[in-house]
Amino acid sequence: MLLQISVQEEDTRRVVKLSGECDLATAPQLQETLAPMKGPDVNELIVDLGGLEFMDSTGLGVLVGALKRMRESGGSFKIAGARGAVQRVLQVSGLDRIIPQFPDVEAACS
Repeated sequence: MLLQISVQEEDTRRVVKLSGECDLATAPQLQETLAPMKGPDVNELIVDLGGLEFMDSTGLGVLVGALKRMRESGGSFKIAGARGAVQRVLQVSGLDRIIPQFPDVEAACS
């Protein structure tokens, strides 16, 4: 299954919605989308994983890179909607303790 990415822009907030699978083959597409998102143009980055069915360590690495860029530029990075196997990967990797998580985008925007 392919990775589908959509980006919603609102002032300095970006919501990146993912669906499908993020793995070795598709993670470069996510990297290309997230790489330019950093301050001062972007102060808040929310990655919506609600439609994601699978993520491997390559995808996790892309999220960690985005987290570092946002922190270095003084912005915030949040995850919304992680569930099932994707939530489990976040827990096993320990990222659930490092990256703020929310049940959905609405909660992350509050």
